[in-house]
Order: sequence, then structure tokens, then C-alpha cells
Amino acid sequence: MTLPSEPPGEDETRFLVARAQAGDDEALEDLFKRHHDHLLLAVRLRLGTRLRSVLESADIFQSVALEAFRDLDNFEPREPGSFRHYLNTLVLNKIRDRARYFDAAKRQGGERAPQSQLAQLPASDPEEGYRDGSGRFEKLERAIQQLPEDMRQVLVLRSVDGLPSQEVARMLGKSDAAVRKAYSRAVAQLASRMGEENAQ
Repeated sequence: MTLPSEPPGEDETRFLVARAQAGDDEALEDLFKRHHDHLLLAVRLRLGTRLRSVLESADIFQSVALEAFRDLDNFEPREPGSFRHYLNTLVLNKIRDRARYFDAAKRQGGERAPQSQLAQLPASDPEEGYRDGSGRFEKLERAIQQLPEDMRQVLVLRSVDGLPSQEVARMLGKSDAAVRKAYSRAVAQLASRMGEENAQ
């Protein structure tokens, strides 16, 4: 089973990155259109309920997309999945920065800290395409969130971040076999949960 947010092939991504870095605006737009759903799913899965009470996933998405656009000239694809990893790293860093920001504001007695940077972002709604009428992304997100934590973590690292099982095993301090087994179970449970969601 593949996630509906699976990004385009590696060769196509490298080609689009090279064209975008050479100044081709159409390639840049195509690159981010192709990674839109994956990027938004990564944001929504990582944001968590605590930060969702003060942040919109669309704000994080737009902030990450702008940073990725701005810094694309500095990106150098070194291995398969580099661009996907680059986007996921930006997502993680942005969410960590926002969490620290709101934690600091809370410690200082502030309620909600002003989001001046986010107010300057374009008004388009990146979740518009995410809400495709079928609700498949929302269903997928709910199904992933319902997985046990260890399975969800392995599934997100493998399918959303695109990391190989050996890397996930190293990160989690588990054997490669244990990660592969957890991933297989997570995919099976996800398929079952998606089937239940679709039956409703």
C-alpha cells in the first residue's frame, strides 16, 4: 500500500530541482505542486494537538514552502529522497521553532504571541487541494493518528519521510528486522482502518 501523498519519482524530482535552480519558474511551481500533499501531510502529522490549538497547519506549510523556495539554490541533491528529506527537515525545524516560541510566550505570561511573519504570507489556502472532496487525506490522517505510537512513528519515518528501514532502526535504537515488522503491521492496520473509514 502506498500513501496517497507519495511524491513523484526521484529522477523527475532531480530534473525539476535543476530546472528550478536555473530559474525556471514553471519547474519550481511544478516541483512544489507535486510535493504539496506530502508536505501538508507531514506538517499535519507532526504538528500535534497542543500546537494545533495555537497554530494552523496551513501557516506552517506556507512558512516551510516559502523557506524552501527561498533556499532552493542552496539545496544539493546527494542521494535518493534528498528533496523529500530537505522538506521534512524544514517541517521539523519550523514546528520546533514555533513550539519553543509558544512555550517561551507562555512562560512570560503571554497568551498568544503575535505571528507577524505568518501574517505576511500569501492568503492562498494550501489545504484546499488536501480537501479534495473525497476526504481521503483527512481519513488517512485520522487512520495514521489512531495507530499505536511505535507503529505510527515507524510508518511516518518510512512512508512520509522516506527513510530506509536501516536508518529508522538506527534512529529508534531497534533492529532492522523489528522496524520492518512494525512497518508491515502499521501498513496492515492502516489499510484496515482506511477500509473502515471508507465503509462509513
